[in-house]
Amino acid sequence: MPRGYAPRTPFHARINASGTARRLSRPLLAASLAAALLLPVGLPQRVPPNLPVGTLAPFLPTMQEARADEPASYQPGFRTMGIWIPETGERLDVAVWYPSVRAPSEIHLGDWTLDVARGGKEVPGRFPLLVISHCTAGSRLAHHDTAEALARAGFVVAAPTHPGDNSNDTSSLFLPEQLTARPRHVSTTISKLLRAPETSPMIDPARIGVIGFGTGGATALLLAGARPDGTRYAGYCERTTPGDPYCTKWAAERLSRLPEALRSLQPGPGDNEPGSSPPAASPATQAGQAGQAGQGLPAQFPQTAMADARVRAVALVAPGYGMLFPRASLTRVTVPVAILKAEDDEVNRAPLHADALRAALPRTPEFTVLAGADHYAFMAACPRALQRDLPELCGGVDEDSRQAIHRVLNARLVRFFLSTLGEAGPPLPAPPPEPEPQVRQAPPPTVNATAPKSKTKGDRDEKRKKNGKPRKQDESAPR
Repeated sequence: MPRGYAPRTPFHARINASGTARRLSRPLLAASLAAALLLPVGLPQRVPPNLPVGTLAPFLPTMQEARADEPASYQPGFRTMGIWIPETGERLDVAVWYPSVRAPSEIHLGDWTLDVARGGKEVPGRFPLLVISHCTAGSRLAHHDTAEALARAGFVVAAPTHPGDNSNDTSSLFLPEQLTARPRHVSTTISKLLRAPETSPMIDPARIGVIGFGTGGATALLLAGARPDGTRYAGYCERTTPGDPYCTKWAAERLSRLPEALRSLQPGPGDNEPGSSPPAASPATQAGQAGQAGQGLPAQFPQTAMADARVRAVALVAPGYGMLFPRASLTRVTVPVAILKAEDDEVNRAPLHADALRAALPRTPEFTVLAGADHYAFMAACPRALQRDLPELCGGVDEDSRQAIHRVLNARLVRFFLSTLGEAGPPLPAPPPEPEPQVRQAPPPTVNATAPKSKTKGDRDEKRKKNGKPRKQDESAPR
């Protein structure tokens, strides 16, 4: 198989209003997704004209700040791995970026083109780990330019493709599984990276963060300790503006299952005050956690909660499902949080998502408004095949605006995680030097104690002196 090539997965999905599973062609998948999100189908992308100079003014201070404070740059190394979860029968395709010493080159993976050093030699040291939970209908490569920027700044970055919620398969869209499965995928990815011999030496296990785009923002909150309240969806559509994707008839039917599905996860009486700690687990729950840890899931992942204590900071980019997280749901979120709000988000409308989460979090989060950004402006520039088949995912901004938005996005993410997780740790200890080869000397000859010792001439003279006998002259010597 040529370098940089990956086999192309057939595009399909199992999604319709009745819930019956069926395979869909890629154009039909585009129509289904567009109907769910109330987006135009089959029409050219509506690209606005070039932005006037004044429109970019909000970006300029941060762009100058990023140039001034830009950390030492590494090269973005890259590798892929597959993870099998036997308990659920799920396969995770994971992309990993990391600081490398090899210069990048252009490689092609499916529809995407990346500028990375595939299999490049790692920079010695232990780096913070960031796991990306991609946007709805995205993939492990949907945010590859942001991952490359983070690797250049000194982070190991991993991104799994979420089964059931990606550009090939949207069967879990608006179902409870869209919420409950993603934290499992992220925690399993962390566990795998900390065990795999090719990645574990470069990761500092005490410095792990999560970046969630769209629905991934809810994933990051759940991993940080949030407990979703499924009953909060009721009344949401009365508070939002017309055309909200969460309020289509098809989406509402699926979302109506949330109260029952999330009943065991929702906050209880002890979740009313900030800083409240979770109740002690019962012996049965502790046994279940131990069993999960033995099966590859972390011990901090009980069935009644999705928190992962290894996660030390989270960033939410255009976060979704904000209506499920009132103040009582967020009291256990004690790690640092950053929220990056898309000013023109037409999917996760800010007043009931990003703004509501900002107000409900017990600790004031770092908050940034990305001017001119719509929901899908945070994806990397769409390849031609995706622009043709799923233009709804490519956003409505032109490429100059996308680059300006991503420059600010990446700079803020780098600054936030460097301030909360720290920079790269010291290099790994060097292996002990090879011992000097020892020259083995031949042992002295053994002496047989029972054998008669031969006497030298000097020994015989010494004996004669002791006995008083002169030495006999050699008669042949001249006198």
